[in-house]
Amino acid sequence: MNVKVTLRRGRERPILNGHPWIFSGAVESISPEEPEPGSRCDVYSAEGEWLAAGYFNPESQIICRLVSRRQGEEWGPELLGERLEQAAAFRERIIPPETDCLRIVNSEGDGLPGIIVDRYGKGLVVELTTAGAEQMRDKLAKWLKKRFKPSFIYESSTAPARTQEGLGEVRQALHKDPGSRVEVTEYGHRFLVDPVEGQKTGFYLDQRENRRLAAHWTPKGAQALNLFSYSGAFTVYLAGAGASSVVSVDSSEKAIALAEENLAANGISAKDNPLVIADAFDYLRKCSEEFDLIVIDPPPLARRSSHVRKASRAYKDINRLGLSRLAAGGLMFTFSCSGHVGKRLFQQIVFSAALEAGREVRVLAHLGAGPDHPVSLYHPEGEYLKGFLLYAT
Repeated sequence: MNVKVTLRRGRERPILNGHPWIFSGAVESISPEEPEPGSRCDVYSAEGEWLAAGYFNPESQIICRLVSRRQGEEWGPELLGERLEQAAAFRERIIPPETDCLRIVNSEGDGLPGIIVDRYGKGLVVELTTAGAEQMRDKLAKWLKKRFKPSFIYESSTAPARTQEGLGEVRQALHKDPGSRVEVTEYGHRFLVDPVEGQKTGFYLDQRENRRLAAHWTPKGAQALNLFSYSGAFTVYLAGAGASSVVSVDSSEKAIALAEENLAANGISAKDNPLVIADAFDYLRKCSEEFDLIVIDPPPLARRSSHVRKASRAYKDINRLGLSRLAAGGLMFTFSCSGHVGKRLFQQIVFSAALEAGREVRVLAHLGAGPDHPVSLYHPEGEYLKGFLLYAT
């Protein structure tokens, strides 16, 4: 039985405009009164007009996540299979050459809220972030096995958003075990990925096109700096493009060790490209060297809306410090992957950082995730990754 959700009067406009979320404050009544998390739901206006179908979670502030505006179409195996096939077929059209790692399903961007599927070589990593997505775990794994015949399917559902859904972390093999490492290729570069213990699902797939762009802009013989370097992907691209030296800085000893392996896998000398275990803020404060190109790609600094003010200060500090170490005529790639920090706010933060650094700065490009991370036009919140390519004199 589906849950009937009736909205308060006047709260249907976002739904009619295509937004896929309903917040608890917009709901007038629910029937039955205590539905199970992940239950299918139908949404009605205060006047009794059917608006949309989705799934329901009373534990979450986002009480309904919508999947269809066609009456009779509901959250279930049939819709799941249709949307998965659409997503997979689209990726087959856009997969870059010499690349076997990409995102196959991007949650709301593919009409499948709460479901993320990433491909690493012949294996797949799944992340489920909502109660409604968890209801489809077995059906999802079955479909993926049939469609891709993967060497493994591993679930790495560890996103902080799960706590807001009343869910704990889940790490488990859904089909065979991936082992500790998987080797992948991205635009001809080789990388080792750890889907079990690595950050996100093992690799920052969303930065693929930005890494390629950074390589394109790297001057021959450049002195470069990669902050929050993780497993050294930007470093591999910059060094491969002709930088004479790339300094990689990360606070994680494990990440730096993996970066060293990735440099070696691509024939890049760690001696000429120093790997530094340090806090990026502290490194810049103590650094006296200037760089021709700097990459600033921190982890999310605002995981909740209440964190935005503190995160904004941190983003301003790291960008100010970065601009202070950027040579005249230098380039800086700077990013925020905090969903609660919008593109406009991030631009204001970078503007303030440039003022405080006393630099003349031009924006050469607005940056975001690659096309395998599509964003629904009706769900701007899905555009979590934003960035700028800056030129400073």
